[in-house]
Amino acid sequence: MRTTLDIDSRVLAAARARVNEGRNRSIGEAVSELAIAGMTTGGRHTADAQGLVLLPSAPGHVITDDMVAQALLDE
Repeated sequence: MRTTLDIDSRVLAAARARVNEGRNRSIGEAVSELAIAGMTTGGRHTADAQGLVLLPSAPGHVITDDMVAQALLDE
């Protein structure tokens, strides 16, 4: 289905990271995957000791300092 959504920049960044994993999919598909993952966990999040919510890990996907710097420039 095609629709227009206002997506939080953090969600969009997570979706872009999934697209950049090398799989052939769209941003919409990645956002849908994230939404479905959120529904299946019942909205429960894992947080570290400082209260930072942790996103599910992607096996073999490493976030580098350069990737973070580029993401900050994109904002």
